[in-house]
Amino acid sequence: MRLWITLLLSLVFSSPVWSSNNDNSDALLNKITLKLNAEQWVSSKTALVTIGVNASVSDNALDKVQDNVLQKLNTLSNQGEWHITSFNRSLDQSGLERVQMSAQARLPASALPNLRDKTKTMSKPGETYTLDDVQFIPSEDEIRAANINLRGLIYQQAKDELVRLNHVYSDQKYYVHDINFVGMVYPMAAPQNAMTAMLKMGDNVGSSSSLAVGDKLILSAVVVLASNPDVSLTKVAHS
Repeated sequence: MRLWITLLLSLVFSSPVWSSNNDNSDALLNKITLKLNAEQWVSSKTALVTIGVNASVSDNALDKVQDNVLQKLNTLSNQGEWHITSFNRSLDQSGLERVQMSAQARLPASALPNLRDKTKTMSKPGETYTLDDVQFIPSEDEIRAANINLRGLIYQQAKDELVRLNHVYSDQKYYVHDINFVGMVYPMAAPQNAMTAMLKMGDNVGSSSSLAVGDKLILSAVVVLASNPDVSLTKVAHS
């Protein structure tokens, strides 16, 4: 037993001790912090259309109601892919299942004329369809592509600033130390959007497929440019 204790103590005291504050080189850097912004208009030629569905069905037909609704929505317009975004059910006084659903699809401007009237004609006793909302906002793919482009603009701004800084302080040799994107302002649905307002009032929309509604995206970043004074002085001394 004494041999094991002695061996254990020997291993403990011979192990190296590591300090979490070993590297203080970052604190020795000369730093310049900048806040950079980039903005871009993103236009969308498609509208996010929301259809509301209210139906009363028997319990046996409940499993088919979603498929039946999607088939009818495809007859309303097959120029976009319809998705059920909400589904609620309850039992009414007659013993039938009352189903409330919302479905969405991105449709081109050419599919919007008379859309409210077309939606109403799909309704029948026990199954009603309503045009609930039309929003001309960019899609996720359009926003993602804009975000990539905005990051590129930020990178270029940081590079340009670095060139200017090294021109003024040629002996410092500044480099990009850190870029922290602090957020993007995403487009919000605008109730005052003329197209949305016209549809909510029941007016028809022109069939021009060239219609495009834009939203401004803004991306901000905190950029740190740094220089190691020790390295800079060493290079100057040897030059």
